[in-house]
Amino acid sequence: MIAVPRTEPRQISDAEAIRRSLVEPAAFVHVFERHFSLLYKFLTLRVGWEAAEDLAAETFAIAFDRRRDYDVTRLDARAWLFGIALNLGRAHSRRRRRFLAAFERLPRDQYSPDIANEIAAARTAAEPLRRALSGLDETERTLLLLFACAELSYGEIGEALGLPLGTVRSRLHRARAKLRRDITAEQQC
Repeated sequence: MIAVPRTEPRQISDAEAIRRSLVEPAAFVHVFERHFSLLYKFLTLRVGWEAAEDLAAETFAIAFDRRRDYDVTRLDARAWLFGIALNLGRAHSRRRRRFLAAFERLPRDQYSPDIANEIAAARTAAEPLRRALSGLDETERTLLLLFACAELSYGEIGEALGLPLGTVRSRLHRARAKLRRDITAEQQC
């Protein structure tokens, strides 16, 4: 008997999957399966696990709706998807800040004991990280998360944020230096 070598199915690019999905919508599943876990991980770090799954799913729903606008000369859709996810994450953060500000304005006796304890525990657990990142602005934190956690290249970060490559490099360099300096200063206290 002659052994026939197995060949792996050809992996198609995101651009090809998106192009095919215009005729056969199910082809978009390739893009979802390839990128969902990384987007979810990034959004978990950016907005917390409570909202990450919904925002990741919404990212793909928007991408699916806008797939006709995708530039199919770009084989990898990761930067495009992260651009959508970043916008959703920013909107979520704005809503969350408004909610928390309104919550803080409530008289203290209106807090439910469970919620008050949860808020106190969350603040205590997040305090060391908050202090270390407090010196960074939102853009610096976003750049660091995209590079370190989402593992996007400088070019992909630039595409996701609409920034030139040189700007991404210099801002990321400054953000790293600032974070390093602030962490070192806090450790010496």
